[in-house]
Amino acid sequence: MLPATKTREGILSSNTVPGLMYSILREKDTGVLTLTGETAEKSVYIQSGRPVFATSNDREDRLGQIFFKAGAVSLENMLTAVERSRSEKKRLGTVLVEMGLIQPRDLMNGVLTQVRNIICSLFPWTRGRYRYVPGPLPTHEMITLKLSAGNMILEGIRRVESWERIWEAVGDLDTEYRTASGMEDLSRDLSLSLEEWTLLSHCERPIPLRAICQASTLPDFDICRLLWALLTLGIVTRSSRRP
Repeated sequence: MLPATKTREGILSSNTVPGLMYSILREKDTGVLTLTGETAEKSVYIQSGRPVFATSNDREDRLGQIFFKAGAVSLENMLTAVERSRSEKKRLGTVLVEMGLIQPRDLMNGVLTQVRNIICSLFPWTRGRYRYVPGPLPTHEMITLKLSAGNMILEGIRRVESWERIWEAVGDLDTEYRTASGMEDLSRDLSLSLEEWTLLSHCERPIPLRAICQASTLPDFDICRLLWALLTLGIVTRSSRRP
């Protein structure tokens, strides 16, 4: 029997979220990870190592924003739906379907997008606190994301725009990279482009960051961000080049 996972909590730093998130997903654990910032609190519900749901008190994460920003619902109709949702004490998505503004399948896709956006929005966070509580999930209202743990980390890191954070993670131009043992299993379900797979092939032997940037057709910024994701997932390793 595996030992019981303990509650984990602490303060966020520049590179906390990717590593923290993957460490929980990798262990195939079940529980709730909550991140609290200055103005928002967001929770990720994890079941057997897969993110299955997420909640947020940030207004920008509300479901109605998904349909309104996509142009699926007009401003007037959205305001009407919000008012009806409040007065009838119904979920906004349910009201949008009842009003004929969206179809049931649109509601499901919208919720999936909402959950994915909430999770990925956590990766740029560098301030706040985190708390992970293992155990059975407190609600059955889960929407299972059809996204692997690896792709969740990859998508989240792709939303980080801070060069300082990326540079801190990847090291200097002489830092060498190499694919890790078992790389095939770790990257099997990863959604990479042809250029990204080609970059990974360059790392079959130790190669410095400088040479990777010269060999790849990707922009250097994207190369470094991808290497950060691959490092987090354990697909590549890095080492300082000895003089």
